[in-house]
Amino acid sequence: MFRKWFLPFIALLGAAIAVYVVFWSQKKVVAPPILYPASKSPYQSAVYGAGMIEASTENIAIGSPFTLPITDIFVVEGNKVKKGDPLLQLDIRSFLAQKETEICQMQAAAISYENAKVQFSFYERLQDKRAVSEKDYETAYYNMKEAEEQVNIAKAKIAQVETDIERATVRAPVEGEILQVNVHIGEIYLQTSYNLTQSYVSLSTSLILMGTVSPLQMRIDIDEEDAWRYQEGSKATAFIRSNASINFPIKFFRLEPYILPKVSFTGNNIERIDTRVLQVLYRFEKGNLPVYPGQLVDVYLETPSLEEGELIQ
Repeated sequence: MFRKWFLPFIALLGAAIAVYVVFWSQKKVVAPPILYPASKSPYQSAVYGAGMIEASTENIAIGSPFTLPITDIFVVEGNKVKKGDPLLQLDIRSFLAQKETEICQMQAAAISYENAKVQFSFYERLQDKRAVSEKDYETAYYNMKEAEEQVNIAKAKIAQVETDIERATVRAPVEGEILQVNVHIGEIYLQTSYNLTQSYVSLSTSLILMGTVSPLQMRIDIDEEDAWRYQEGSKATAFIRSNASINFPIKFFRLEPYILPKVSFTGNNIERIDTRVLQVLYRFEKGNLPVYPGQLVDVYLETPSLEEGELIQ
């Protein structure tokens, strides 16, 4: 009797389990709450822009005036510096040796000058100038003047070497904060040309990246398709990406009226840029805001409300 009902029982049990699994899988899973909702425009009408935070002096790429080994680095990231503070020191031994050579040449030039001056003094002391030919007199005079100029040239060369020695200590051009140090003691900086058409500093061309961070500056890219909607000086609010609850107003500073290719991509050589943007600059005080130079934020810029079919004249 048990065997007769065993297989049908197993079949019915399997069918019941299958039905349960089907109904259970169709239950709607409650979506978890969004911890950090996306930002929304605080204005009735606005245009969106991607903002990159930078120093108010713009990011300054510190380079080297000479292709020489670096012997000392005086700063690290986060240091506050004043204008003229030393940042790094280059090897100056070649300049010191050159200075000694120039000093010796100046001394030799000074001796030649004294000799020429003595020779000319013989002609000057003559009671009767007719005792010497005019040619010899003029030759002695100009030999003395040439020797004098050689002394001045030697002094100028020494001053040039001393200037090079001073320049070998790279100093802060402005008061600000050290943002990056991309060099180490013993390395030699290879001077490369810098693309002036780029709006952002290429870190590969800078030994040290620095700038004034009080206030901070925000460079906002507005797509060329929306550029006509933007009005210079409009109100703007920036939102931290992934946490729209952190937002703050920013103040208009300047508009750069040349639309240029968007450059905030990866920088890969095979990358093709087909987007052009209008760049506007806004400023703000950091205070306790958790923002840093180089950070991308979402920005909404207020624009006039347009009725259907209405255009800005």
